[in-house]
Amino acid sequence: MTEDAGGRTGFLAPYRALDLSDRRGLLAGRMLAQLGCDVLQIEPPQGSDGRRVGPFDAAGRSMHWAAYAAGKRSLALDPADEGDRATLEALVARADFVIESRGPGEPARLTPEQIAAINPRAIHLLITPWGETGPKADWAESDLVLWASGGPLAPTAMAGGVPTRISVPQAWHFAASDAVCGALVALFHRHATGEGQKVSTSVQRSSTSATLSGSLASVVGHPDFSLRPRYTGSKKPLDLSGSGARTARSKWEGKDGLLEIHLAMGPATGRFTNNFMKVMKAKGALSERFHAWDWSTIHERIMADEIDEDDLEACRTEVGAFLRTVSQDEAVELAIANRLLLAPVTTTDSLFHSPHETARGFFRKVTDGEGRETLLPGPFAMTAAPAFAPDAAAPALGEGGDAAVEEWLGSRPAAHTQITQGAAE
Repeated sequence: MTEDAGGRTGFLAPYRALDLSDRRGLLAGRMLAQLGCDVLQIEPPQGSDGRRVGPFDAAGRSMHWAAYAAGKRSLALDPADEGDRATLEALVARADFVIESRGPGEPARLTPEQIAAINPRAIHLLITPWGETGPKADWAESDLVLWASGGPLAPTAMAGGVPTRISVPQAWHFAASDAVCGALVALFHRHATGEGQKVSTSVQRSSTSATLSGSLASVVGHPDFSLRPRYTGSKKPLDLSGSGARTARSKWEGKDGLLEIHLAMGPATGRFTNNFMKVMKAKGALSERFHAWDWSTIHERIMADEIDEDDLEACRTEVGAFLRTVSQDEAVELAIANRLLLAPVTTTDSLFHSPHETARGFFRKVTDGEGRETLLPGPFAMTAAPAFAPDAAAPALGEGGDAAVEEWLGSRPAAHTQITQGAAE
């Protein structure tokens, strides 16, 4: 921590973070930087592997790096160079946070014990696939394996019979954000005791927490839980949850993109479907045969064989025909005005052009050292106090590193042995 925040703003403006993470853990440092922390990304001489993760823009720049290294400064240090190691240890001694992400068997620049010895007040964020202990601690990992072992793929198997891969790798992002939460709790503890600590985050555990209700249902009181309906009688039980998880159709083609609406039935959410049917009736899009349907009690008529699947499909057909005339912007207006469970399925482009996000100033333009602009998402929360720092572009290799060393240390240390002995004393 420094008394002089160097003009930085945000909740963490007085604090410094040394980011030793690779491509998988970059988000943790990004979140700290958004909160105003001075984050110095340590890279090997050839640059972080995060710079080589796609997608890439027309100039060949990694959008992964542009997103998750934004707001940081960069310093290239060779782990095999004695002078660079001395610099690294000196920076650890001045850091409030030290961030690492690594898999089983992957070398660490410094061990947790060395970090704690150099700086007992440091909060060490260590993100690993399986945690540091346990029978899986040394297992290989991939995003698919982590999601599968954590539980989130189980509900997709229950619903459709085959687990479905999550399209964009993100298990490590969940763990990175959990690590930041843990680090802030550790910072509160340090204010009370003066002690730093290691915050160890398992990606598997974070992915399990991402779907607690489905993944852990059997151990919290529902031993026969399944998203696939189970029934023994002559008729299938109806889904009255309102979630849409077991509905045959919840995505619909709109005028300019997909729309999401679940034709919910039952006392909990049937009223929202009633609202939607009123809209269709007012616009002349609903046949008279469906006008009297009460979706709050329609399940009783279905179970009594008063309404069958052919009737429901006929209603769905009219719903589909109506929604094909509705644009995504119109869907939002209809939902707000009529209390509908209706929403557009947004793309990146439609999210960027969203009047809602525009009004909230969600997207921000930043300019890098070569004058190139990048569009970034804004703060991850809205606060009354000025909690977040202005955005800055991801650094080029080594950009801002010398200035950071000067600010943190005054100058680069000359001898590795002197730094080690001084830290130990």
